[in-house]
Amino acid sequence: MRPDDSHDTDPVICEMPVYLSKTLLDKLYVLQYPVRPHAHTYDDCTVLKTKIRPRSKHMEMELGLRTRGPTYDKSKGEQIALNVDGAFRDKRDSEDNFYKSSVMDKLVLTSSCAVSDVSRYALGVVAESGLHLTPISSVLALRPSFSYLDQADKRSRHDRKDSPQAEDSDEEDKTRKVTVRFEKPETEKSRKAKEKSYGFLQRKIREDPWVEVNFHKFGGEHSEFAGLKLHCQYESEHIDQFNLGAGAYLRQLVPPTEEVEAAAAGLPAHLLSRSALAALPLHDRVRTVMVNAGVASFGELVGVLWGEGGGAEGRGGGGSENDGIGAVLRVLQQVAVLVQGNWVVKSDLVYPRGGHAESGLPNDLLQRARDYLLYQFSQGVSVVRGEVCEAVGVPGGELQEVLRSVARYRGARATWEFILPPDATFIAKYPEVVQRQQMIWQSRSEQLAHTLKSKQNKLDETSKSCATTAVKKSRSPRIKVEPTDDTV
Repeated sequence: MRPDDSHDTDPVICEMPVYLSKTLLDKLYVLQYPVRPHAHTYDDCTVLKTKIRPRSKHMEMELGLRTRGPTYDKSKGEQIALNVDGAFRDKRDSEDNFYKSSVMDKLVLTSSCAVSDVSRYALGVVAESGLHLTPISSVLALRPSFSYLDQADKRSRHDRKDSPQAEDSDEEDKTRKVTVRFEKPETEKSRKAKEKSYGFLQRKIREDPWVEVNFHKFGGEHSEFAGLKLHCQYESEHIDQFNLGAGAYLRQLVPPTEEVEAAAAGLPAHLLSRSALAALPLHDRVRTVMVNAGVASFGELVGVLWGEGGGAEGRGGGGSENDGIGAVLRVLQQVAVLVQGNWVVKSDLVYPRGGHAESGLPNDLLQRARDYLLYQFSQGVSVVRGEVCEAVGVPGGELQEVLRSVARYRGARATWEFILPPDATFIAKYPEVVQRQQMIWQSRSEQLAHTLKSKQNKLDETSKSCATTAVKKSRSPRIKVEPTDDTV
């Protein structure tokens, strides 16, 4: 430390050259294990298979389980293997079974993107010559996958379909009415909206083929050789573009938050880091959270938007806490509606106008059905799916998908109830918002009643017209030809 720097509160204690290594460029992944304790690592586990999707940067890893240890429940492992591979697993080739032995003998880890923008991150190695940096390609969080439960469910459905009791239901399916609809030509706007949807992103990931890779444990010969690639091989070369001033260097090292917004646009909320979400404007932040949450209480929303212990700065600048709450409530009423003190994303954001669902039903019809359900729940009543089908004219299968997103089934009463309990705290604390939402629901209910009544009148007129036509055909005169003398 120099003598003239004695007054500096953050003195420079060391200087070293910085090198940029590109040997592992676009090949370096950082793996995290967020649900694994730090003291209980996977280092001692046997890695059976590792595969990766290079374009979508998705990874899966199969780890062998110790089936003979004191902490392994063999009876439960046998039951899981039987549910997944079926009763006739011994008659098939072991390669066709999910579990190679008669018990659950492996665990699958699947990845999710932990950081949406890794352009500001690098892996550094300090050596005698200086600091060597290698840009990171992606940061992946590996968690246990429970896909074997889905496989067991498919197996049970397949077994039920093969049972004799399923033959009667198959006969009923053959006589079921089928409606054929023709989709409208896809517009540029609808195409861009579809490309931003979660289903489209998942489909693009599935289209990326798997590539199997070899796994080498830390401390082995291969890992030590790969570690040498983190060092720059050309230390004598200089890059002139790094001769920057202090301000320009900091902007290059830590880019402004606006860049995070551009990189995160169109991604699902669970793929956004908290810093990326905080970089969005308040309206986009609330909209992103509500579209992906679907239903949430106001307390949960505040926790997601600002985090635990967020101060007034996080609540909309230098204002007070009440100012931040008021701003969120104003934005929230633009993208969501109030149901029993909880907030539900608006139907036009779930089913955009002019589009069609995968079943072929127009989104306008699904919007009305969802608003009808939400209005019923806002009145604090439970609904029966068959009665709602009659009222809104949506088939039971499609209506059930709408119900599952906002309600839960009560098998004892054969009814559907709202998915969250009433939030009495919000209702008591913000009576003006509750009253305004009640007026909105009253207006919307009148519109729905008028639309459904007009639709019913059209159906009645159509049925009456068909009945009149049938009567006229039945009353048409019949001409009887009498035989003459010339008839043979």
